[in-house]
Amino acid sequence: MKTKFFIAGFLLVTAGYYWAGCNDTIDSIGINMKPEEDKIAVFDTTLNIDGRTIRVDSLYAKSINGLLGQFQDPVFGGLKADYVCEYYPALGFSLDSIIGESGQEIDSVLLQIIYTSYVGDSLAPMEVSVYPVNVPLQKDYYTDIDPSQFCDMNRLWGRKAYTARNLNISDSLNLVSSYKMVSVPLSREWGQSCLDEYRKPNHGQFTPADFTRFFPGTYIASTFGSGCILQVENTEIDIYYTRLYTTQGSSGQDSIYQSPSMAVLNVTKEVVQLNNYKGLNDDHLLEQNDSMMYLKSPAGIFCEILIPLNEVKQTLGSRKFNNVRLSIEAYPKEDRDYVLNFPGLGTSNTVTQTRPKLLLIEPDSVKSFFEERKYADGQTSFYTTFDASAYAYTFDNISNVIQNAIDKGVQKDYLSLYLIPVDVSYYLYYDSYSYSSYPVDNGTAHYLLPSAVTLKKGGNQLEIQIIATDLEKK
Repeated sequence: MKTKFFIAGFLLVTAGYYWAGCNDTIDSIGINMKPEEDKIAVFDTTLNIDGRTIRVDSLYAKSINGLLGQFQDPVFGGLKADYVCEYYPALGFSLDSIIGESGQEIDSVLLQIIYTSYVGDSLAPMEVSVYPVNVPLQKDYYTDIDPSQFCDMNRLWGRKAYTARNLNISDSLNLVSSYKMVSVPLSREWGQSCLDEYRKPNHGQFTPADFTRFFPGTYIASTFGSGCILQVENTEIDIYYTRLYTTQGSSGQDSIYQSPSMAVLNVTKEVVQLNNYKGLNDDHLLEQNDSMMYLKSPAGIFCEILIPLNEVKQTLGSRKFNNVRLSIEAYPKEDRDYVLNFPGLGTSNTVTQTRPKLLLIEPDSVKSFFEERKYADGQTSFYTTFDASAYAYTFDNISNVIQNAIDKGVQKDYLSLYLIPVDVSYYLYYDSYSYSSYPVDNGTAHYLLPSAVTLKKGGNQLEIQIIATDLEKK
């Protein structure tokens, strides 16, 4: 523990004036001019703290975005991801006239998995399988779901082998297109059942209010391959058909046209998507380690920061906190075989208006914080981002949460705080005085993209710097 004391006073300097006959020494001004009872003692010390890697059972993941696939990292182990989802009838059928082949009115049905990016090997052979949901989904958005509770796993609806890079199109088109798709063929008979329902009076149950009763949804499962995870932006089912329609020309004669059309079922915010994430071969991260701790998302592997309350109280005495700074260094990439990006980089996604950060929060507050989409208040929860120049995550002032624990008389040896990768949504606030805009945080979700980092601990690697003030007493 390193400790410093110094006295803060006021030094008054007259500038540009000289009074004849005065004593121009400064013995009677500055610190000596300040009343003894008003002198402020500033106390500066550094305390070693501890930390460890923990795993939580599940994450709160209410989102229409998801992950699909399986990936193995040489340091952090693997991750397997898939999801169960309902659908919203975004576009119905046009029924003036529908034609088809071999007595079928529906041409084809495709389930489209739309993704923008991926983690891992773009050429890794992967497989996705689709199973129909047979019971209504519960609005429990935690990631420890068992898909077999909702689906008949013996009833395969569709299957498709794929690679993240579409080998059927040129390299130039792969680079140009930001949105890519994995298309899984489904049965035309099921598409026909949708059309038959739509033809009923008032479209039967093919309506936004009733559709999930007619069709409870699908389980999109990763069933083969290890090496790639897709970042899924949306999932939809396209039901293709051909229709005839009639138009009247300028001559007054009717013309009959044939046109390809489709009805679309989308996963939207109005319906339920349950994300299923499983960490694989990563139990070694939880083993006791004197020099390292780990963060891994979205596998629910967090860091627990342990601040010794009794030692803090003994060191602080009757003083009050002015500032408590926590800095956590990361192991450089060249020292660790990193494949995944670091969490908490703070880079803005202007499409979704989110920024990845790290959250520091008390364990008892985690559930309500994410379910209610709160944001860090600087009192009981705090944000930071990775500082590439210092190669560290630094929380500039966490004094409030420690002072609150002391004021409440918390009878624990350690104050526990969780370090969690998060995605923070924001809006742009326009300042009419400076004629500029700046982001304002307005909600927090777990960071649901693959990321990981190894953090330093042990010895003097993990510390808090405390600055406190107190009135000197005679």
